[in-house]
This record gives sequence, C-alpha cells and structure tokens, in this order.
Amino acid sequence: MRYVPPFASLNHDFVFGSDDGAPWVKIGYNQFEALLRKILAAVEFDEEWYRKQYPDVDEAVREGLVKSGREHFINSGYFEGRLPGEVEVDEEWYFETYPDIAEAVTSGEIASAQQHFLAFGYAEGRQPAP
Repeated sequence: MRYVPPFASLNHDFVFGSDDGAPWVKIGYNQFEALLRKILAAVEFDEEWYRKQYPDVDEAVREGLVKSGREHFINSGYFEGRLPGEVEVDEEWYFETYPDIAEAVTSGEIASAQQHFLAFGYAEGRQPAP
C-alpha cells in the first residue's frame, strides 16, 4: 500500500452510534463498496503481473473494454478474489502459523507455502507473512 486515505475522506457516509457504551458504525452496502474502492486505489499494483496472471483482463484491456488492469482490479477484480500483484509468502512463518499447511507440504499434498497461499490461502483469509 502506498498510502492510507485519510479517515475524514472515508467516513462521510458512516452513521456512528453506541449501545451500552459499545460503539458501532453503520454504512450502506454501496457506500461500503465505494469505501473499499478508495482503499484499493492506494494498494500497490503490478499491471504487468496482473495482466499476465489474468489473461481475460489482458484481453479486455486490449479490446478497450476496460482502461487498465488497475481499473479492473479496483472495480471488480478485488471483489472476484484476484490479487493486485505477486505476494511473497514467508514460508517459515506460514508453517508456524498454519501447521496444517506445513503438514500438507511434508506429506506432498501441496508443493509449498507459496503455492498454497496463491491457490487457497488468500481466498481462505490467511496472511502470507506477519
């Protein structure tokens, strides 16, 4: 991520409240997606990697259906579970944190922590590193 958008620019659609001293925030789904898109615009993005990794996006860009891979990622790619660039997995940490994956690699079910993260871990919400 290159920067984090300022809080004041993100919270104008929020409704804040409190129940029994526990604060809460309410936001409509469309506003939530708009908020995510603002944050996604700040994420480091590898155009070359993205278009190579996702040939359908590359074709859409070449045909002029979408301006760029970055635009695709922000508007739909993230919501489809696509990554903005290659993610480096800290294998030692990953195995310590997710012993089930260490066991799967040891037994030969999965080739590596990197392969697991790209194929399954990202979609499962696992972190690639501390």
